[in-house]
Amino acid sequence: MEALVVILIGLGSVFLVFWTPILETLYAGSGLLLGAFAAFYLAYRWELHRERWFLGTWLAVGLALAVVSALTGYLNGVTDEPYGTPAFVHLYPNLYGGGLHLNYDQYGKPSSLDSAYIYLPLLTILQVPGLDYRWLMIAAWLATVYLLRGARSTCLLLASPAVGLLAAEGFNDFVPLLGLTLTFVTLSGWRSRVAEVVSLGLKQFANVILVLYYLWHRRWTEVLVALGVTAAILLPFALLSPSGVVCHALLLNPSPSCAAGGSAAFVSGGPSHLNYYLWPLYGLAVFGARYVAEIRGPSYAPERAAIDRWRGRAHDAPSNSARIPDGTLVLAPIVRLGARLRRRALPPP
Repeated sequence: MEALVVILIGLGSVFLVFWTPILETLYAGSGLLLGAFAAFYLAYRWELHRERWFLGTWLAVGLALAVVSALTGYLNGVTDEPYGTPAFVHLYPNLYGGGLHLNYDQYGKPSSLDSAYIYLPLLTILQVPGLDYRWLMIAAWLATVYLLRGARSTCLLLASPAVGLLAAEGFNDFVPLLGLTLTFVTLSGWRSRVAEVVSLGLKQFANVILVLYYLWHRRWTEVLVALGVTAAILLPFALLSPSGVVCHALLLNPSPSCAAGGSAAFVSGGPSHLNYYLWPLYGLAVFGARYVAEIRGPSYAPERAAIDRWRGRAHDAPSNSARIPDGTLVLAPIVRLGARLRRRALPPP
């Protein structure tokens, strides 16, 4: 019964968004995200993530929805990325020097695209000629889930029907998400470095995650390397069109003429982009367990003690540190940052 409830919530949130006017509002992406979180919370609470049969069924439901959507257009057609992303390769070598006008047919609906390329240079290259971009994204999604199969709670989030449907839509985020998975989880040594360099050349969200990850761990050299690699990847295109790189790759202005206000309009419309919500979901899925373990660990004992003193309660004993009060996961890093800014060490617990 619990498994059926989780599946119904996972599917129900998708249908609620795509079958109602919510799809045309700024709340569509957050609705999908909250639905995925709700299904995850219940499945985790009921320990369904420990059951291989449930995870297999959960993935099968998401894959079935994705395949039907890609084949028939059911709940599909909300983005031009499956057409535009591979087509921008025709702008090489001056990738940011102009725009692309493209006419295409999406499930019987004639459409057009008139835009400049705003992602990093490698994203449009990574495609399989002759293969519909949607199927490539479904494959990238499945590969990511497979690589993360050892962490069942992670698979529970990333294998949800909402994520599978976004892959079937052809959103290009699944390529950099796969690159980050190879970088952080699957590979090590120089292979991980290669995956990291490729990830830095795909989509700017991946660069932000990499830089924030190194900042969090105070790996300052790695921060500079990530920024330097990004600059090196863009350098050849900056030599061809300096203004184009600044306008399109850095300011995210999709207007081919870099019209004033293009960047602001694109950024302000961010909440309406369904794919943007994939990134916090991915961050929670991949880094959430590590973050919780770090906050519960001995290195954050002074911060936990400071929070307990502020609350007027006894500090959690080491034997009971695995169970920390609500809010500590958010407050502990803030307390640490405040102490560092004041350059004052916290008293030991």
